[in-house]
Amino acid sequence: MKTVPLAVALGASFIVLLAGVASADVPDPGIPQYANNFLGGFITPTVAPGQTLEFSFNLTNPYDDPVAVMTNITLRIGIYQYATQEESLRVDDDFPRPPVFENQQVETNLTYERLELGETVRPELSISTDDDTPHGSYFSQSTYFVRLHLEFQFEGNSTSVVLQSKGYFSDEEWDQLVSFDPEGSIVNMTYMHSLGIDGLIPDSSFGLKIPIPRWPLAVLIGACCFVSFMALYYFVMDNPSRYPRLEKRFYELRGKLSQLRSKLEHRRGK
Repeated sequence: MKTVPLAVALGASFIVLLAGVASADVPDPGIPQYANNFLGGFITPTVAPGQTLEFSFNLTNPYDDPVAVMTNITLRIGIYQYATQEESLRVDDDFPRPPVFENQQVETNLTYERLELGETVRPELSISTDDDTPHGSYFSQSTYFVRLHLEFQFEGNSTSVVLQSKGYFSDEEWDQLVSFDPEGSIVNMTYMHSLGIDGLIPDSSFGLKIPIPRWPLAVLIGACCFVSFMALYYFVMDNPSRYPRLEKRFYELRGKLSQLRSKLEHRRGK
């Protein structure tokens, strides 16, 4: 008579265990051990104004727990800061002609259904610039900073895991979140969790720079060659018979230049 209730109890216990496994969570999913390995392999080119650049990187599931399959993944990417040696400006609605993604906005979203353990995908994004996009000067390259916000769930768990880079925090939040000492940076984990963030991922960037014209370099090289030639000329002429072959060449060259000057003066006289 007691075997049936016992079997039912065991069956119920097994179902509960399965449910527990299905909705299992990873403790502290945003600690540096994991957060430092979500993103990598960044290609951050520098192009001239008016060109289109390819911005790409790796997105990886860094977990080693069998239940840590990432699902419902959203990755938000935004261009948020412009900087040169002279100034730094926020890329907002008032920023003139900013670089834009394919959606013609400074921010875009990527979505993925799932990433298995250790699986990597490589987002590749085209960023367009305009001839009038702010770009610094010939000797001061401009840098555009890119911020990232990653949100996902573990399979069987409806709780979202959220990680984001510095650009998605306000200056006040960042100053309170991160402090520095001689041994390195310290993150206030309690404050970070109060903001609804589980971990920190890195910003990225790309460059925009006007190509330096080639003619000044050509002029500089030409001037160096001329100065070197004149130094050699006066050295040889000030030391007669010491370098007879060079001396003879220089006398011939001086004679030809004299003839050329005479012809030009004769033509002007006509």
